[in-house]
Amino acid sequence: MTRVVINGFGRIGRSVLRAWLTSDAWQGVEVVGVNDIASLDICAYLFEFDSVFGPFPGGVTTEPGALIAAGRRIPFTPQQNLAALDLSDVDVLMECTGRAKDREIAEQGLVAGAARVLVSGPSPDADLTVVLGANDARLSADHRIVSNASCTTNALAPLAR
Repeated sequence: MTRVVINGFGRIGRSVLRAWLTSDAWQGVEVVGVNDIASLDICAYLFEFDSVFGPFPGGVTTEPGALIAAGRRIPFTPQQNLAALDLSDVDVLMECTGRAKDREIAEQGLVAGAARVLVSGPSPDADLTVVLGANDARLSADHRIVSNASCTTNALAPLAR
């Protein structure tokens, strides 16, 4: 089981969690935490009533320190300093804040203990920028900070390849 924490619960972070909770394609992945500087109540509301995808079909509630979606309890932290979290049991930190353009910010996830960091957007300082369908065969265990490129690159690169 790959243990994942989502850092940044904006559009991309919420979409990742929604995909995980509503698709069988994510078998073998467990979201074990969400970190965002916005309040838990605001994050839960935005997740439940998404302006693009519509209402979340599985039900959303909260309890102190946790988001409960589709009956799954997901610990929620409001930590601005990512390095202050204990991510020692986390395989992948999904860095979805949009702030991790330089390596120093992305490395905070490694400092906190995550084995790897996946930056949801472009990062010129990443070990590798991966575009599925274009260069994903280059990904190896040596790449600890990986960028998923930009939305434009993800749309264009597989076609160009």
